[in-house]
Amino acid sequence: GCLADEMGLGKTLQTITLLASIYPDVTEPSLLVMPYSLLYNWRKELARFAPHLTVYCYHGGARNLEEAWKHQLILTTYAMVRNDIEMLQQQHFHYVILDESQHIKGTRTQVTQAIFQLNATHRLALSGTPFENNLTELYSLFHFLNPGMLGTLDEFNMRYTYPIHRLNNKEAMESLRRKIYPFLFRRLKKDVLQELPDVMDNQLYVEMNEEQARFYEQRRTYFYQQIKRKMDADGIESSGAVMLPALNELRRIASIPESLSGGQITSPKLEVVIDLVAEAVANGHKVVIFFNFLMGVELVSEQLDKLGIDFAMMTGSTRDRKSVVERFQNDPQCRVLLMTLKTGGVGLNLTAADTVLIFEPWWNKAAEDQAVSRLHRMGQLSKVLCYSILVQGTIEEKISWLQQQKKELFAGLISSDSHSLKYLNKEDINYILS
Repeated sequence: GCLADEMGLGKTLQTITLLASIYPDVTEPSLLVMPYSLLYNWRKELARFAPHLTVYCYHGGARNLEEAWKHQLILTTYAMVRNDIEMLQQQHFHYVILDESQHIKGTRTQVTQAIFQLNATHRLALSGTPFENNLTELYSLFHFLNPGMLGTLDEFNMRYTYPIHRLNNKEAMESLRRKIYPFLFRRLKKDVLQELPDVMDNQLYVEMNEEQARFYEQRRTYFYQQIKRKMDADGIESSGAVMLPALNELRRIASIPESLSGGQITSPKLEVVIDLVAEAVANGHKVVIFFNFLMGVELVSEQLDKLGIDFAMMTGSTRDRKSVVERFQNDPQCRVLLMTLKTGGVGLNLTAADTVLIFEPWWNKAAEDQAVSRLHRMGQLSKVLCYSILVQGTIEEKISWLQQQKKELFAGLISSDSHSLKYLNKEDINYILS
């Protein structure tokens, strides 16, 4: 079947609950296939909610199928399935689970053909947008879930695609709906409104690629040694002039490495953010994305242009903020608003949107909360869904952890103007740069 709940309703956690209920009674491992950008997030969620399950990440040059088979859950990517299908198709899994299953919407792609060859007792697909553009995508999904249920592609096109798309045939539409209904479960946020909090905060973690990780480590080591010498010689109070530029550079390498690598290293956040935006827009929602660095605004705007998603933009150089806000609030075609946190964090009413993405975490958590309150205020009729996108193993993750640990002691790690250290001691700095 396909779990097609709208984003924010916990498809990952529901799936983990299912797996936790069948292991250790089941002996065969289950295979979970996902985009690379979600590997770390799945590992983190499994460790948090089902630490008793054994997990193997089947990815990279050191991947070993024999070793993977000793675990209950095997996490891998669509690319790995494509590359290793000759070995994987010889195995029999208890579950094969596809996250972001719209990745197999092209029936003739190598990835889709490889996925079709996997063998399992049960098949599950997770997607907030089970099909986006045409019914052929739905055929591809159900050919994975229940091979043969919809016949061949030619038969499906003759029976459903052509009558529905070209003739608007209601009988064909109802016939298809009845056929897939038992295997498709979908809820919208509005359907479970009473069960949800006013603001749903989520943290999504992504991993650096090898080139980015190498670059980050080089600069981190350099800054750590430099700042340590400064603190040892002159004390923490005088280290701010060195510390703040170092922290900002590490943030840029983590979030928008293009800005410091001449465009040679790609941001790990782009794919995740664009996928989230595309899903939200496909489900009729408007999205606000907050940035700290202008390069992030430029990168995302380029991708939205390629997808044909209409958006508005507001930065420090925007003269007429009022007209930008009015267009976003009132134009149904304008689905996304990109803005820097300082520009858009105060004085705006953005209640047309109910989805917020924080592209780069801010030092001061209160500043992020203030930005989210632009949507979550009088006039907002929907629950607000907020995603903070963090790069694992970097300063972003460490700042977030420190904020959580010390949230009762102070509102922000660094003053709101970002020019002075605030409540950071030597141990904190060592932790951030270690």
